[in-house]
Amino acid sequence: MTRFILGRLAAMAAILLGVSLVAFLLMRAIPGDFAVAAAGAQNVGPDVLAAIRRDLGLDQPLIAQYLAWLGHALKGDLGTSFVTRQPVLGEVVGRLAVTFELTLIAAVMAAVLGLATGLAAARLGGFVDWLLRLVNGFVLAVPNYVVATLIVLLFGLYLPGVTIFGYTPFFEAPLANLASLLLPALALALGVSVTIAENTRAAVLEVASQDFVMVARAKGLRPRTILGHYLLRNALTPVITAAGLKIAALLGGSILVETIFAIPGMGQYLFDSITSRDYPVIQAIVLVAAGIVVLVNTVIDIAYARVDARVQM
Repeated sequence: MTRFILGRLAAMAAILLGVSLVAFLLMRAIPGDFAVAAAGAQNVGPDVLAAIRRDLGLDQPLIAQYLAWLGHALKGDLGTSFVTRQPVLGEVVGRLAVTFELTLIAAVMAAVLGLATGLAAARLGGFVDWLLRLVNGFVLAVPNYVVATLIVLLFGLYLPGVTIFGYTPFFEAPLANLASLLLPALALALGVSVTIAENTRAAVLEVASQDFVMVARAKGLRPRTILGHYLLRNALTPVITAAGLKIAALLGGSILVETIFAIPGMGQYLFDSITSRDYPVIQAIVLVAAGIVVLVNTVIDIAYARVDARVQM
């Protein structure tokens, strides 16, 4: 098991190194010049632009810029924002906490909805199965930002008393904090719950036809015992992988949802930074988001290996 975990950690480090290089090069490949945007005035002299580039380190060769940034990143220094001139790490950590809370609530909602509907479709069958799969197909076809927009329109028109936009810090008012994140979390969770539901349904139907389940029924075991110890336990292996990958993808989906609901998370920060061409902030957010996704995938691999004895460790 130790060798298995060390191998996954080594792969995670290699992936993050590649992501950091790609993110760095892509930022520099975007047309335009931050020095010109930072000057803010037209017909700025070349001496002023050269001074801005020199002050920001943009006059160095790309490889030198990357190695300098990577060296500082390994020490926990993700650079200084070109726009605010403040350390990026502090801003990212503060906004990451908001995004993490939103993603956590959305993940719980998606897991509950997905497991419940998938299990109901597999066990009840018939009209219930048909109706749930029809609804799932419709939800899956609609992007989460469209769902978020529809939620805003629905509550704005028919429930004007419900607060839709904005964010309340947890330590300021815990209940208001939860209320401010429920609607955006729902917009994120619906699409993920469909994937979990469909995988749960398929896995339960497959396991239900296995010989060991038939033997358990022949022994006269209670349906609850068969469901908990035989069906769900053996059906969770593929569901863990699918659910983990989709939940990790919630970070990417939160960008537009946070912008629509005015949530001051990492997604909105990335959107604003792309607009202002703030290279250090964009690189830091991409690296942190990639690190979270890779870490989640690594945890999924380890959980998969623990659940399924067939996986070699």
